[in-house]
Amino acid sequence: MNSRFILPALLMYSWALAAPSSELVAILVVRENVLEGGKVVEYVGAQRHPVGSEADLERLLQGLSRMPRPARFVFRQDKGWIAVEKTGYSFDRARARTAYNEAQKAGRREFVLPVLSQAPKQGVVELYQQGILELIGEGRTNFRGSLPTRVHNIRLASSRFEGVRIPAGSVFSFNRTLGPVTAAAGYQKAWVIRGSRTVWDVGGGVCQVCTTVFRAAYFSGLPLVERYPHSYQVGYYRPTGLDATTAPPKDLRFKNDTPGPILIQTSIDGYELIFRFFGRKDRTVTWSGPYVSDRKPPLPTRYTYDPSLPRGYRRQIDFAAEGAVVRVYRTVRLNNGVVRSDTLTSRYRPWGAVYLLGPRR
Repeated sequence: MNSRFILPALLMYSWALAAPSSELVAILVVRENVLEGGKVVEYVGAQRHPVGSEADLERLLQGLSRMPRPARFVFRQDKGWIAVEKTGYSFDRARARTAYNEAQKAGRREFVLPVLSQAPKQGVVELYQQGILELIGEGRTNFRGSLPTRVHNIRLASSRFEGVRIPAGSVFSFNRTLGPVTAAAGYQKAWVIRGSRTVWDVGGGVCQVCTTVFRAAYFSGLPLVERYPHSYQVGYYRPTGLDATTAPPKDLRFKNDTPGPILIQTSIDGYELIFRFFGRKDRTVTWSGPYVSDRKPPLPTRYTYDPSLPRGYRRQIDFAAEGAVVRVYRTVRLNNGVVRSDTLTSRYRPWGAVYLLGPRR
């Protein structure tokens, strides 16, 4: 399960700094666990830091002190997806000063920092033991053009899912994991679809998160239990037919039928929201589409007077979209030979562009 790799100077967790002859070099021995290639590897190395006085030593100890951080998967070009953790470091100031002074008196050029290491509560070894070993699927959506309040809501809602684990055999509920979408919970007002209208209300943008979670589950090959498309084809959610909305009591639910738990990680890259599922990959997924039929032209453009806008100002809050039936086909091939196929059908109503108009000039 665990192998050990001794790092030479200047490698992964080590670096050397040249010190003038009047300075000592403080050595911090570093041990980090990494999950790579399906096994836990311990990397051992040394950081070397020049120290010219006790004041330098104090500043160094402050800079090196840190809290432990739980394991997280990161992508490396040479290794693919690996899980790394950060050990916490704290120092006994008195012992460190003693080590420094004794090295000076003995004429040594180096001394080892006495460090108290603290492993994270959810570390690499735990991931390995639970079978959370690799990327099994991901979902992406783009929110470019969103208002600042909508971006705020996307960031807040997606943070609720970071680090969530879905036990094997359980049904995941988006609404239950998300919690209340209220001003008291920190959400702001943005444009929200309410039936046949777009209204200014708390929580606009949460469906962006719902759609991204849905795509991660869909492309991971997980069975869908409950999913609802939006009323119309929303521009943020291209390609069409791969969206999901939530408006309680409606929910997004899917089952984890993989051999072990699934770890959710979230990230935002520019204007792209990304959800990744990590676990034990026991299937391959292929899909085709979208296939569009029963097209209907968009509704006429609507203009609504808004006295709060500047004179002569016009703001578009909705975009025209044709009505359609959209189908996406998915095939899931399990490693045990079982093959599952399903059809995702979305029925969108035609939608018209909507503009808010300020007072005339």
